[in-house]
Amino acid sequence: MRYLSLITYGLFILAAQAGCVLLFRLSQFGQNPHPELPLPVIVMLGVLLASPLFHLRQQRNLPAGLAWSIGLVVSLALYLLAGTPPEYLLAPLAAVAWSELLPLLFKRHAPMLIAMSVYVVCTLLATFTFDSFLPLPGYGLISVGTLFFGITFTQRDRVHGYGRKAVYLMLLFAATANVVMALTLGVPIRYVAVGFLAIMLSITADTEIYQRHLHRSWLGRVARSNAVSVPVDTIVFTTLAFAGKPFATLPWMVEVIVTDIALKLIIGFLTAFGLLAIFSKRYDPSRVLTFR
Repeated sequence: MRYLSLITYGLFILAAQAGCVLLFRLSQFGQNPHPELPLPVIVMLGVLLASPLFHLRQQRNLPAGLAWSIGLVVSLALYLLAGTPPEYLLAPLAAVAWSELLPLLFKRHAPMLIAMSVYVVCTLLATFTFDSFLPLPGYGLISVGTLFFGITFTQRDRVHGYGRKAVYLMLLFAATANVVMALTLGVPIRYVAVGFLAIMLSITADTEIYQRHLHRSWLGRVARSNAVSVPVDTIVFTTLAFAGKPFATLPWMVEVIVTDIALKLIIGFLTAFGLLAIFSKRYDPSRVLTFR
């Protein structure tokens, strides 16, 4: 079982570096593609994968030195064999560092901070890819940002278990980080403002529904809250962010809204059913009230 844990840990390290390659290619579908991935985005991808590394090491009691060794060896192997840009090595290093430093600095609140960081990073990556759309064969367009933003709905429900103060503190961090990124990377502030209007409306609906169904199972609460908050977020953001753009015709908006809602619901459910079930035994965030 320990060998399987080591292999799984190594695969997540690989995913951090491979994710940089994939994200760069997906970002080329945008209106103004970047010639290369900015360094902050590479680090964000690493932080995104810190959560499974943290839970895996906590459950299997993997030594810190072994974790760092696996991260270094696997990252260098992929760099040498695949010839990825050297800066992509920052992603796996950030993943291991974030998953190790938070427990050292904030032992009691490390699980909460890990969950909050995943949410914040997903909003940042969604903002970075806000104008990248992948055409579906037959019908529909998929926003690349949806691949990240779909995770935020379940992460938000996860942080609900630590109290409302934690949720609003997380939103404050996310808002501040997104404004900084918009100013740094040249993302139009309009998209950041509209994005957080959509977030505030959807989180209000999400919170009320989630709190009213605390007696239900974790998946039941997630399914009910996401069923309302996802459409609210998608409709508000798509209509306000792209209104007036030459490409934003009514059929285009309908395609984006329909596919975004479907994909966000699927990603949110898979996140709840998959990652949380695998890396947190009998995980129920409503029972982990450590931060009010």
